[in-house]
Amino acid sequence: MSNVLINSNQNSALVATILESSNAIKNPFVYAEDNIIPPHSVQFISVPPVNPSQLVMSGTLDYDLPKNGLIRRIYVDASFTKTTGADGFVTTGFLFNFESIELLSSGRRICLLTTEGMAAIASGMPDYVRRAYERSFHMGKSTSPTATDVNVDKVCFPIDMFFSEGDRYALNTAFTEPLRVRIKLGNGNNSNDGGAVKPHSITQCNLQVEFRELPNNYTDALIEENYGDGMLTQLIKNFTYETPKAYTGTSTATEFQTITVDLKENGAVKALYVMCYMPHDADLAVAKVRQSDQFVPISNVKLTASGQTIMDVPAELLYRWGKTKDGYERCYSTSTSLTDAGGVLGSSLENVLKLDFGIGGDNCSNVISFRELSNPQLEITLKPAQITTPLNSQGHGLAQHAGEICRCQVVYEVQQLMTTQSSTGRINLSLSN
Repeated sequence: MSNVLINSNQNSALVATILESSNAIKNPFVYAEDNIIPPHSVQFISVPPVNPSQLVMSGTLDYDLPKNGLIRRIYVDASFTKTTGADGFVTTGFLFNFESIELLSSGRRICLLTTEGMAAIASGMPDYVRRAYERSFHMGKSTSPTATDVNVDKVCFPIDMFFSEGDRYALNTAFTEPLRVRIKLGNGNNSNDGGAVKPHSITQCNLQVEFRELPNNYTDALIEENYGDGMLTQLIKNFTYETPKAYTGTSTATEFQTITVDLKENGAVKALYVMCYMPHDADLAVAKVRQSDQFVPISNVKLTASGQTIMDVPAELLYRWGKTKDGYERCYSTSTSLTDAGGVLGSSLENVLKLDFGIGGDNCSNVISFRELSNPQLEITLKPAQITTPLNSQGHGLAQHAGEICRCQVVYEVQQLMTTQSSTGRINLSLSN
């Protein structure tokens, strides 16, 4: 039986041209199984710290990762107990209770995530993923606990280093040198009782490590393919940090305060993240603490280098539409106020600004060699404190920042080459530009 639509297409010059591109034509109805992963073992192992005496706020915890196969993911599994009498907490929750996380190979640092690095990663995620981070850190609680509540809060979040970017980056612990994770805890002074600081106490902080183990013949083939030619070289994503820029919060409620940061990074940069906030130790007065560790909304950002303006755009554009990629989901993440039903109220992660030089959220689609730029600078203009109507059109209402020493932090997302020696399993960062 003749098909009228097929007959019509046969008379189309456009259809005929498309069909001539034989390499691009794929029949979706042809049965084929591609890239089947061999059946293998999966195991989650809880790793406690080797120095449990450091399980206190401001402590430094070390974790030796067992050699059980391929590490695909690592999660922090912590529990915090509220001190009796505490009835105030910051909107970023427990985020600032983790000062830094390091991955070490035989004592050498491979990766570093600071508090600001973790905030940058979470802020750049798609909205539904960002909400998981916000709930994990207990951000944006609309009501404070009462003084008599004794809450135990479970905090679980992923360590977002290069090995979690895809299975091809999984750490082969059966081959590499011993690996260690080091967690530096914050002092916890972001909780108070209305008159004094009341830090949470930490009662548990383990790692949950996801291991995959292949059958022996596949493990041997993997080692031969990756390390048989002398060394494995991988292009990985890493994070570096500009020296924090201190500034004094303006006491003029209508002022659009401007901060200029000299960019001294020499690596191959894929993206910049910018965040401004008042640290919780800036002033321990109760009203100050409750507005601390909260990222201030930015009004405008200007990037200049070598006498040229790279961009001078309203932050609103970058917040909503600056994180782009090809395809239908062309904005892989947009910042929102998160005040909608079911959302998280005021986590302030939406105020972390990203300048994305790449095309796409998670691949190496472009880098900028900052070493070759002359006098690169970032000029950040903050929104004023005065709130106008409607609420989100202008000010932020953080009046307690006035006169306090605040912090502007730039985080670099960089691409680096990492090598693993075939003879020793030694891991090194070999090239950053």
